[in-house]
Amino acid sequence: MTEDESRRRRARWAWVGGLAALALVLFFVYLRLSRTYAATSDGADQALQGWDMLHGNWLLRGWTIADVTYYTTEVPEYAIIELFRGLRADDVHIAGAATYTLLVLAAGLLARGRSTGREGLIRFAVAAGIMIAPQFGNATHLLLSQPDHLGTSLPVLLVFLMLDRAPRRWYIPVAAGVALTWVVIGDRVALLTAVGPLAVVCAARVLFAMLRYRKSLASQWYELSLVAASVVSFAAAELAVRLIGALHGYKITPVASARIAMLQFLPHHVQATVGGIRNMYGADFIHISQNSLFGPQLGGLPLSVGVALAALHFVGLALAVWGFFRAFRYFFDPADLVSPVLATGIVINVAAYVPSVVSARIWDAREIVAVLPFGAVLAGRMVPGTLAGLPRRVKQALAFVGVGVLACYLAGLGFGAAQSPQADNEQAVIPWLEAHHLTSGLGLYPEANLIVMDSGGRVAIRDVVWQSNADAPRAFESKTAWYDPRQSYANFVLTNGADQWGMDGGGPGVLASMITRSAIAALHAGPPAHVYHYKTFTIMVWNHNLLNDLTGKPTSQSGTPCASDCV
Repeated sequence: MTEDESRRRRARWAWVGGLAALALVLFFVYLRLSRTYAATSDGADQALQGWDMLHGNWLLRGWTIADVTYYTTEVPEYAIIELFRGLRADDVHIAGAATYTLLVLAAGLLARGRSTGREGLIRFAVAAGIMIAPQFGNATHLLLSQPDHLGTSLPVLLVFLMLDRAPRRWYIPVAAGVALTWVVIGDRVALLTAVGPLAVVCAARVLFAMLRYRKSLASQWYELSLVAASVVSFAAAELAVRLIGALHGYKITPVASARIAMLQFLPHHVQATVGGIRNMYGADFIHISQNSLFGPQLGGLPLSVGVALAALHFVGLALAVWGFFRAFRYFFDPADLVSPVLATGIVINVAAYVPSVVSARIWDAREIVAVLPFGAVLAGRMVPGTLAGLPRRVKQALAFVGVGVLACYLAGLGFGAAQSPQADNEQAVIPWLEAHHLTSGLGLYPEANLIVMDSGGRVAIRDVVWQSNADAPRAFESKTAWYDPRQSYANFVLTNGADQWGMDGGGPGVLASMITRSAIAALHAGPPAHVYHYKTFTIMVWNHNLLNDLTGKPTSQSGTPCASDCV
């Protein structure tokens, strides 16, 4: 082995060792940060599905799942975690920390591209640095908690990494098609962030080569193969989902986000979209406060410090914006396929999101969360190249500024990770229920699957659609067997007054996790045998199986939140 080969080998092992060490450190830091935002039933849904999958229900038979299933992405991840740890309250935080750690590293590697040495390190540092410190509060929830499309970006980046590094061989489009099929089965957002952009860019390049340079169609076989792989991946994913249904696997609820909002709401949607992007980049100082429920939080920091840290994150956002626009200069460059695909993915994703009915609030930005890793990668790939022609002193000054900004990001990350973990609102009642031998009851979405996960399956609360005319099983992130009185039993109803902003909606003055007295009366179960009040919980107990009293037709709707006359 020559000295040059030996040096390259040591450099490769240095990268591997450095990445492994960085991954380990980031995972434990992100785990600490994730625990500062209490888990919700949204994450518990996938935890229970992973638990069921782990116990042999591979097709999730009997489940009715939301329009985004995560069946091939986060659900298997939860199953793997539960294989070693069992069903526990911390599963959501572990999965969130693991996913984001891998995503930061994947973004850095994709930004690095084929560059080596100092340039490769700078590219990696720019991309990873932009993502490295999620803002305390809602961004922590968005990026480090339950599945919310972010995990879908990880296999997408890995597919792009393969396209960026691998040679132009016939098997690469095949592998990309298989991988994209797998991702689309679990999350159709990948159609907007990966499948569509890849097909658009490759098709445009084929047309450009034929019209501008008179190249033959055969000479564009690789790009045409990627277009075909994209189209086939969509068709194959659709076929796979239908096959799962034909085999009596999971069912999917209708897609709410496919509806278009009225035109007069478009300016508000644009404003909410911009605010959501600022939030995911950690640059939201407008909504920051000490105890913001759905926005950025100070976590005890003085307002001036919190605003300053958020303002510094505008550096990362600005670099991402610059990289986004510059990427279109390479739209027809055969040496760089990934950059224009990433930029096109951002355009398609945001263009589909803004006019939809779901883009009304800052936390709805989960639908376009791919903008964060995609923008970070583009910053890493584009920005260092633009600095190459600058004088040495200017580059040294910019490097000094960059190191300083990164140090501030890391300081903010450390402060957030040092905060106390937050238990969810439901954990307190579990020992009380077990002590009173109450292990199966009815409730609402915010408590239901979360209590099941928190208790390791020892206590089961089932979500019910509570209405004044007839109460019904809720066909949303649930199993039909849970509501079958021949297979299951429930003899109490639980509500929690602390869940004043449930996942089912509500607003000021609306207790989304409380049940009206008329809805309880609609059970026609008679008065409860016992009524207990424990901390913020109300528990009403009957001496028979309440599942027999659910006379309404199963529905995915959440029922009517309680504004008055609550239990």
